[in-house]
Amino acid sequence: VMADPLSSWPSFMEAVGARLEDGRTTYGDRSFTLPPERLAGEVEEELMDVAAWAFILWTRVRGLRVMLTAEKAETHER
Repeated sequence: VMADPLSSWPSFMEAVGARLEDGRTTYGDRSFTLPPERLAGEVEEELMDVAAWAFILWTRVRGLRVMLTAEKAETHER
């Protein structure tokens, strides 16, 4: 039986809250007064970062799959 996919929501929100507090410590609450177009630009940059990190992870996972497939083939050949 699959666990409730929303069961980790409180942990996620706690992590988001911690990020907001880190930002407050580093930058103060200036983000709340930035113009909307500046905030939109920040979101766009973050989305590009997420896409780039996802590509990096995808590349590494793909490499692991290739390596594991090769190892599995070698094991069966012996």
